[in-house]
Amino acid sequence: MKFRTEINVAPFERPIDHARRGFSVGSCFADRIAGRLTRYKFPLTSNPTGVLYNPFSIADLLETTPPELAAADYVLVTFGTAWVYEEDGKVVANCGKRPAHLFTRRRLSVEEIVGHFDGLMREELRDKQVIFTVSPVRHLKDGFEENSLSKAILRLAVAEIVERHPAEAQYFPAYEILNDDLRDYRFYAADLVHPSESAVEYIWEKFTGAAFGAETRSLLPQIENLVRATEHRPFNPDTEEHAKFRASMLSETRRLAAEHPALDLTAEFEFFNG
Repeated sequence: MKFRTEINVAPFERPIDHARRGFSVGSCFADRIAGRLTRYKFPLTSNPTGVLYNPFSIADLLETTPPELAAADYVLVTFGTAWVYEEDGKVVANCGKRPAHLFTRRRLSVEEIVGHFDGLMREELRDKQVIFTVSPVRHLKDGFEENSLSKAILRLAVAEIVERHPAEAQYFPAYEILNDDLRDYRFYAADLVHPSESAVEYIWEKFTGAAFGAETRSLLPQIENLVRATEHRPFNPDTEEHAKFRASMLSETRRLAAEHPALDLTAEFEFFNG
């Protein structure tokens, strides 16, 4: 008997590897995935101006075309909420704990979001691989019904963007993986809003299975071995045993760097040579 419905994500037509530069922007969930990518040595810039939740604030950043975006081969865009706060008719990214009466709260429409990103896909994001996601984090401060409506608007907007720009845009179903595949409170953190570590790990596994080719996936445990070695703090670093350990890891770093020149292992070389 089957007790859950598992989502199978189709492989990306353009796989991500260490030779391609990335740019990630959006909600705190975007930072969680970006953190995994940087841990595994993928060259990536994430949220250079801080976490952004609504599509308009994300679009504002992309329209400035930061140099990291201009250099990127692929872009991860994660929408968090369709609810926005406006000051003098302009959407703000953060209210900065200022009095509520200074702002007007409203919900973006599908048409508004698509209109903004239609222009971006034709200009600033032209010729880039753009991977859209909707954050599975629940914005319950907006209210249960309002959160559901917000996520529905975001999902419809992404679907329309992808349909209009099939050569560049695609959707990764992080939202559906948590809500339709895992769909259980044990996969949420203690706040019952954010996904738990095991849920993030599961979504990451789904992402790596779709976004990476077999060779790139085979590198992940080898890189993890090096990264964990740099995180190890010995009780006595002056022992002969620890010196042998560092020498062994330095040799492994040299091997990986020689076999995979696109890998940036500068930090590991400095650590094991130190």
